[in-house]
This record gives sequence, C-alpha cells and structure tokens, in this order.
Amino acid sequence: MNDVNFMRDPTSEASTTIRSSRLFPNDLEGKTIALLDISKERSSEFLDHLEPKLSNAGFSVRRYRKASHSKVAATNITQAIVQEADIVVESLAD
Repeated sequence: MNDVNFMRDPTSEASTTIRSSRLFPNDLEGKTIALLDISKERSSEFLDHLEPKLSNAGFSVRRYRKASHSKVAATNITQAIVQEADIVVESLAD
C-alpha cells in the first residue's frame, strides 16, 4: 500500500498556489491542536464533541472561529494558529 497523503486546501479557489505539504509529526506528545470552526451552521458541533476527547487524552487544545464560512480566515486568526498550534482540525458541515 502506498503511503500517500492528500490534503485539501479549503481556501480560495480563485488562484492556486503550489506549496509542499508539511509532514504529519511522528509523535503527538506535547503538541497543541487548533480546532478551527468555519462558522457554518452546525460546524461547531463536531468540534464541541471532539474537544473534550482530545483534552481528556492529554492534548493542549485551542479553539478558533472564522467570522464567516464564505470568506477566508482573517489574518489575525491564521497567524494565531501558526504561532500557537502544531496541528489544525477544521470543521466542515454539509
């Protein structure tokens, strides 16, 4: 079986940027997980369910929320995630 990882970039489809993917860490110990709510109806429910499970497993968890699901995250949110977290889980709903 091939060890291929596919990542979808849910940001603007108006232009494409080719960038290399970051490797997922081999060890999650001590990592901070960002939970990003995209502000779409019911998208917070998944993160509300996931957050206590991650916290109870010993992970440091930080929550973030976009102002609108139809726009990219504000620069201050993106920068906060980059500075404060190692891994991002983004909620999507549909």
